[in-house]
Amino acid sequence: MNGFAIRLRLFLKLWFSSLYSLMIMALIPIAGLIIYNSGTFPIEVLSSMIYEKGAPIWLVLILQWCFSIDLDSKFYHQLITYSVTRGGYLFERAAFGMIIFSGLAVLVTLSLGFITGSYLWKSLVFTLPIYLAFGGFVMLGTMLGKHSLGGLIAGILFWMIILFAGALLKELNAILLPYASVWSFVSGESVFGAAEHQWILLNRSFYAGLGLLFMAGSIFIINRKTA
Repeated sequence: MNGFAIRLRLFLKLWFSSLYSLMIMALIPIAGLIIYNSGTFPIEVLSSMIYEKGAPIWLVLILQWCFSIDLDSKFYHQLITYSVTRGGYLFERAAFGMIIFSGLAVLVTLSLGFITGSYLWKSLVFTLPIYLAFGGFVMLGTMLGKHSLGGLIAGILFWMIILFAGALLKELNAILLPYASVWSFVSGESVFGAAEHQWILLNRSFYAGLGLLFMAGSIFIINRKTA
């Protein structure tokens, strides 16, 4: 078993044995009860509530926990003296967080997919660039703030901008699933790459590029730090 697999197994063991992780996972049934008691929603609105409004802040909390273990205690100074590079350490911790988040998101989608069909799976895939952007924001905020709290604040601010500034963002609005044109695009009823849907592809490409840019910036910052 290679080093990454061993570290991932230890990290997952720590995740499932921590009180913080149990509190985060408890958000799943709590959110389910809130949605259930709020009434019946069309599938496109339900998918937006889950993947575009609720899941991003869930991802921010998971990533903050992943970075806090080593970075807040300054233990990463010892970790990077081994074979793991500075950028590799940062990318690895982000990857651990993404793996945990993806596993939980798949479980939620799998449980709801029996009721709602395949549209939720397509919605999850459609929202992946947004999660990449959130990952970049958390990583950059963590490096600039030199603490996981900086990543938490950056992620929450980005989440608030997405929720409340959609009208100002216009075609760069991250919350798209409730719109009829996006529904036909995600569901596959319209031709992929059709001219009327070019703005959707550009929107997703923008957020994916933003996330990759911020991740690269974070790796650049940590590589410049002295041990």
